[in-house]
Amino acid sequence: MMVILDNLHNDHINFSKVLSFLELQLKKLKACDEADLELILLAIQYMKEYPDQIHHPYENIVFRYFLEHYPDEHDAIKALIEEHDDMPSLTLRLLEMLQAILVDEPQSREELCKFLDQYIKTQKAHMDIEEESVYPLLKSCMHKDDWRQVDNSLGDMNDPVFGKSIKSIYQPLFDSLS
Repeated sequence: MMVILDNLHNDHINFSKVLSFLELQLKKLKACDEADLELILLAIQYMKEYPDQIHHPYENIVFRYFLEHYPDEHDAIKALIEEHDDMPSLTLRLLEMLQAILVDEPQSREELCKFLDQYIKTQKAHMDIEEESVYPLLKSCMHKDDWRQVDNSLGDMNDPVFGKSIKSIYQPLFDSLS
């Protein structure tokens, strides 16, 4: 039943692709080169639609199950759950900044760069903790019955960019990541 953990790990691989794309666009913005703001917006919309609304809630189900059944003090997992609660507001703030720029509302390039940089670093640091500490802990502690119970709590995870079918709005993003 490690399929759940494998799926979450594969999501991180895909999120890393999106974050690498955002880093490239950030470098362009910092160098005053022409960045593709519409694709940046699509990338952030994706991060709002899938990681914030599906991936992180799924992780929270796994993490809460673990905390309930393996009650030793696990501050890192508790902190990750809190970050999952905070990340949507970061994503939304960045989304609003980009939408404002695309309708010609004045925005500071410096402020956008600073916030985008913070967003990327926050996402990467979060995934690093999960990949380096938490996922191995879950893998070593949880048994087949645990994974079976968690699996019964989860619905379908359909990634709109990297899943079985690409949501048409995200096709340009997928093409740029390929």
